[in-house]
Parts: sequence; C-alpha cells; structure tokens
Amino acid sequence: MMRFLFCFLLLSVSGSAQAFFQYAPNRAVREEVEQHEFRILPRSDTFVMALDGDFFKPVFVGSGEGDYYREDFYHGNGYWLDLRGEFQPTKHLVLNLRTTLTQGTTSNGPTFNALVIPRLGLTYRQSGFLGLEWETRLGDVDRQTLGSGIFIEQKETAGGTIAARGGDFHARLLVDGTGSFTLDGGVAALEVIYGEGVLGATVMMLERDVGYRPPQFTATLFSKGSFTEGFGYRAEAGGNELNYAALAGLDYEVDLDRFKFRIGPQYRHYGRKLFGDLAGAINQTYVGYDQNDKPFTNFLNISAYGDNVDAFSSQLGGEYRFNRFYSVYARSEWFAFRFHDRPDVSGIFYRAGFRFFPFPGREDEFGLLIGNQYLIASTLGDSGRVVAAPNQFDLENKPLFMQQTFWMVHFSIKM
Repeated sequence: MMRFLFCFLLLSVSGSAQAFFQYAPNRAVREEVEQHEFRILPRSDTFVMALDGDFFKPVFVGSGEGDYYREDFYHGNGYWLDLRGEFQPTKHLVLNLRTTLTQGTTSNGPTFNALVIPRLGLTYRQSGFLGLEWETRLGDVDRQTLGSGIFIEQKETAGGTIAARGGDFHARLLVDGTGSFTLDGGVAALEVIYGEGVLGATVMMLERDVGYRPPQFTATLFSKGSFTEGFGYRAEAGGNELNYAALAGLDYEVDLDRFKFRIGPQYRHYGRKLFGDLAGAINQTYVGYDQNDKPFTNFLNISAYGDNVDAFSSQLGGEYRFNRFYSVYARSEWFAFRFHDRPDVSGIFYRAGFRFFPFPGREDEFGLLIGNQYLIASTLGDSGRVVAAPNQFDLENKPLFMQQTFWMVHFSIKM
C-alpha cells in the first residue's frame, strides 16, 4: 500500500499518461498528417507519407523477474522506424502500407537482427447499399478492441473487418486470423453499438478444434462513454455455458495549458475455465517495440497467470511542461490479481522521465527515463529458446511485460 501511495503522490506532482514512444496506426494517415503541420514528407492529392521513429539505449539496473534482458532483442543501441504510406486512387478505395525498419541492438554487429516488417491494409468504402454506410478492410486491420475490451483489447490483428452504419446504430464483423489468444485457431466476432457506445452487444465465435477446447460462442453486453468532459466510463458483462466475466472502469483526465493528469481505476472478473484450458496457455504473437504504450491489465496478461480471478488495477499519469522546450512526466499502473485457486499476483509498473523538445513547432524529442515495465516476450526463456525479434511469435506462456528496472536515453522523431 505504501508503494501505491508513493506512486500516486509522485504522479500528482510531476505528472504523462504518454509512453516514451507512441503507436503509429496504419490507417487515417492523411487525417493525421493534416493535423500535424510539422510533417514534411512528400504528399499529393492521392498519396501521403509519415515517418515515426525512436532511437534508444537502455541500461539495466540489477536483476528482474529472471534477468532475461542479457539476450533481449531490445537491449541496447537500437532503433524502430515506422514509415507509413496512404494511397487513395478513388474516394472509395484506400491502400495503407506500414513498413517497420528495426534493429533492437548493435551489440552483435551493425546488421545483426535488422528487420523489415511490412503490413498492408486495404479499405473499401461504399454508401447507399441498403441505406447504410459500409466499410470493408482486409489484411492488417490495425489494433482492435471488441466491446469495452473485456476479451480483445488493443490487439494487433491480421484478418478483416466489415462495418455498417445507419442512424444511431453501428455494426462490425471482425475476423482475426491469428487467433487473438493463441497461435492456434481463429476468432470471429460481431459487435453492434447504439449511440456511439451508450449500449452495445458482442458475440464471439472461437474455433473449437484447438488445444485449449473453448466454448464456441461467448456473448457480452457493454456500455462506454463519458459522463462529463474529461470523465469517462466503460462496463461489460457476459459469458458462455461454462462461466461469466465482468469489467467496470472509470477514467478521469485533466488537460490544462501546461499540466496533464489522468487516473483510471478498473475491476475485472474472469470465471474458472471460461475458455476451457486457455488460462496458462497464452501466446504472444507480436512483440514489437511499439507495444510499450499498452497497459498491463488485460485479459491476455491476466490469463497468462490463470483464471477464476478478481483483478483490480489503477493507471495514474501526468505531465508538467515548463515551457516549449522542457517537460517532466510519470505514469504508473498498480495491479492486484486475486485468484481463488492459486497464489495472487500484484505489483506496480512505472515510468518517469524528462523530455526536451529542441525544435520549435515540432514534436521531436530527446528523452531520459527510468522505468520497470519491460517487454518480456522477446527474451531468453527458462527453456533456453530465444525469441529474438518482434516478427516471431512466442509459444511460451507469458504476460507481455515483466518488472525489470532500467534507465533509457532515446530520441523520437516525426516527419
């Protein structure tokens, strides 16, 4: 409890809910570029580009949950560059290509583990058919959240979506070819929303011919939105023939001229054997550096430890900007997973640091941070097998992050 109070006081004083590097979406690039006047890459009426990158050097302090970092892909002198392009030949068709250039470390040579990771997404929009607005996307369908996030939340997805909108109703069919929870099988889900989230329902269908033997259908009811400006909520409940799940969360944000603050308490429940033998069999199918902005408390990370659980958490973050050149920030997430048939899991993840913006009118920054929220899935595991890169899946059951204290210097650029 004292550690939790200390983190709360630290964040209340110094303040960002932001990570040191932000995820770059592979869609709506034109809208993003038009809002960022500082972006300078070539563009035309049909084509636009954007570049987001981070150059980093972590220095690890002591040992963590296994001292895995010594063989880690990201352990030093690395970079992550996202080059995004959007081509729109007609008003109905949009082609997005996100190409990631990355090397986690130069420790083993100037090109060791250097990678090019392409992601292609095709979007087709049509209005008028059956009186509705339609959108279909294939390939890389970007991060996906189903309902309020009780099962699928901020999940990098490859597959397809079909969405239809009419009046106050919005329906979406999502197909995840990577399985969402493990490498085996696939997931198809239907989401229907009324009033931009005031009320919604989901039905999720899982392939049953997989090792963890899940029920085929799981359904939920959900609601998400805001009470007043800066004060939001989300809630969801549902289940299947085996058990039920529930989620409730609040979010409060203050955004003043120089000061930003956010707090987000949350509660989750997952019943025993909700998805058969899935608990303890989670696969991390993507372990990119750009996942560092994610919270720890979600279905996948909890299920890596087990089910039959009540999970409590709270995110806290803030930033104070002294002037156009300097700011300090901090963010943390306290979590306590109370399992009914196994040992509990609890802890605090944090990052805090200093940001320097050297170029007026731009968002490029030099940063120095200390934190303990470190990607675990790209490390040397107890089996002796190295999962060496973000384009390789990890078949060992692990949450996405571990607690490993480190310092980091980095330079982030946007063009």
